[in-house]
Amino acid sequence: MKTRILVVDDNEDIRLFVKLSLEDDGYQVIEANDGLSALEIFKSQNPALVILDIGIGQPDGFEVCRMIRTESSVPIIMLTNRADEVDEAMCLAAGADDYIRKPVSPRILNLRVGNQLRRRGASDVQEVTLLKAGGLTLDLISHELRVGTAIVPLTRTEFDFIELLMHQPKRVFTREQVLTAIGASSDFSSDHLLDTHASRLRIKIKGVGGPKVISAVRAVGFKLFYPESEPDQVQE
Repeated sequence: MKTRILVVDDNEDIRLFVKLSLEDDGYQVIEANDGLSALEIFKSQNPALVILDIGIGQPDGFEVCRMIRTESSVPIIMLTNRADEVDEAMCLAAGADDYIRKPVSPRILNLRVGNQLRRRGASDVQEVTLLKAGGLTLDLISHELRVGTAIVPLTRTEFDFIELLMHQPKRVFTREQVLTAIGASSDFSSDHLLDTHASRLRIKIKGVGGPKVISAVRAVGFKLFYPESEPDQVQE
């Protein structure tokens, strides 16, 4: 049976683009053009994932996301035309799992969808909600990284980056594995992009009194680095 995905957007062209992109990867797509019909279809069709545009009238995407979250932990990916980091924070606060700015390529869309469905499958088996390593605590429900009681503000990409490393703190992840985790493609991303994300994470964590974490391993990728690790294995 095909995995069913609900796409909610008031723009018919966008819905068609998403539908064709996902159907090419073997998904079954159901559609809604406003918030009220989206909620009705969600309850009757029980989709495995929701792709939800912010600007769909009233109730808007934020409100629909919050309403779904009151009864389900289904993965939700939100879409917006607005290039504003505040929107990203509002999406996560509403309970979304991911955030994509339009326009988006079919490849990136399918990467993000696949990532969320794999995470959902893993969480159904393991029921992990907190990750702890090196003085850090990552809450997978509230999307918060804490150092003690201090909360480290993260973008979606930074959250995905640190989550990957904290799942297996002693493991070295290749750059390709990190790119996949953050929903990027090696075809359109540079080493400098990952180094920048890693640097910003280090600065944010140290800014609230946390340890020096995330090191680049020469010619391989990244690992979580903290005092218990062997420093001669990493390159700053």
